[in-house]
Amino acid sequence: MPEPVDSPASALPAEPVYPEPVFPRPAPDGREDCICFLLRSAARRASEHYTRHLAKIGLGLPQHSLVGMAAAFEKRNGRPASITELAKALDLDRTTLTRNIRPLVEAGLLSVDASGHGRARAVRATREGRSAYRAGLALWRQAQDEMIAGLKDEYPALMAGLAAAIVATPGIEPAAANPDS
Repeated sequence: MPEPVDSPASALPAEPVYPEPVFPRPAPDGREDCICFLLRSAARRASEHYTRHLAKIGLGLPQHSLVGMAAAFEKRNGRPASITELAKALDLDRTTLTRNIRPLVEAGLLSVDASGHGRARAVRATREGRSAYRAGLALWRQAQDEMIAGLKDEYPALMAGLAAAIVATPGIEPAAANPDS
């Protein structure tokens, strides 16, 4: 009797090592791992790690990143970013970004003003926002160094794999969903 030929279903990748057993495997058919589930789980754990560090300044990782990106955009371009530009830089859709901006405006870390170009709104890190961002840099660095140390030799391959996943993922550009600035 001939040897069975491996089918794509039987050539599934080895089961990953989870911190706790997962059953059924996180995919609708229970036979393989859902890429999205694993990416989201890893992102939630990594975000929590960075947020624990940044809590010392009262910001989470998304807020720290948003204020920093607004400041960096203005420094690099000599003008504040529009909501559309900032959404694209942060790989977010405009609606999500707008929701995330509101509490930072209320806290005095960002300002949003008319840009002078049609309906476009300009997002600027305030002096307090830039100060909070700078205060968080050492905390972010500590969290980053701990993540790299924990990943050890896997770090370069992980970063390359994540970058490749971003490029290879089908879909639309988040900021392109609504071209109005």
